[in-house]
Amino acid sequence: MLAAGCVALGCAAAAVTAAGAASADPTEDPVPTAADTKFTEAFNQLGIPVAPDQNIPALGRQVCDIMTSGLKGQINPVPAVRGTVSTLESNGLTKPQAVTLLRMSVATYCPQYGRYIGR
Repeated sequence: MLAAGCVALGCAAAAVTAAGAASADPTEDPVPTAADTKFTEAFNQLGIPVAPDQNIPALGRQVCDIMTSGLKGQINPVPAVRGTVSTLESNGLTKPQAVTLLRMSVATYCPQYGRYIGR
């Protein structure tokens, strides 16, 4: 079930990545940044199974997109944080994995939300 859930999360991230890359040259792979490499290494240490060709940094960016959507029009950030964790859990992650992925994603791709994430 964990693998199936992560594949679903991965498919959504792939769609986001594909939409963003539609105007780019399809023969070129995006060059990973140092942050992407560090994020991927940390993600792999979580032991979350994903497809071999999965763009791991895209998953981190997708987590930030979920946070951004959850925070729109909200005064209190707590529901957005809980909602993001819940979304990750509903995609097959355990709560500790979901919280860690949220923290890693925020630290790497959307540090402006760091004040909403507990230490």
